[in-house]
Amino acid sequence: MAPVSVKKECCHQASQTEETGWQTDYKSLFEKAKQKVSELIKEKEALIAASDTKANLSADKNVENDDEIALQVDALVRKLDQRTKETEELRSRVSDTPSLIKQFMKAASLFFSFLFPLSLVELRQNVGRLLLSHVPALDLAQVNFECNVIDEILDQFLTNNNSDTTND
Repeated sequence: MAPVSVKKECCHQASQTEETGWQTDYKSLFEKAKQKVSELIKEKEALIAASDTKANLSADKNVENDDEIALQVDALVRKLDQRTKETEELRSRVSDTPSLIKQFMKAASLFFSFLFPLSLVELRQNVGRLLLSHVPALDLAQVNFECNVIDEILDQFLTNNNSDTTND
């Protein structure tokens, strides 16, 4: 015998001839589904309300954070302005420093000219020239005649000559 293929078709429509417990089950299932949909709708509305509340709270917090950040930025800008002013003041002082140094040097030279009159400086120069014949290592170009270097050299020379004459 030859194999025969039979095509089977199914119908997905239910036929009902009599009312049985299946229809009551259908109605109870429909009522349960309807109740579940109602519960889901309520949950959805509650979640939307909660998210709106959170959004409002976070918006309030963002406003507070924005205010706090704005205050911090304002304080930093004020500090920056103050530092800029201080920097400009210091720069002006630094640019004035060379003229201040020149004024100080003039005042110092006036002070020393009063402290060491010209006659004392001239006297030390003359003593230096006299010592040059006895102390050949003496370089008068290196000597500051406004201080007592020549006085000390003269004192040392005299002390050495006195010790030489007493030893003879």
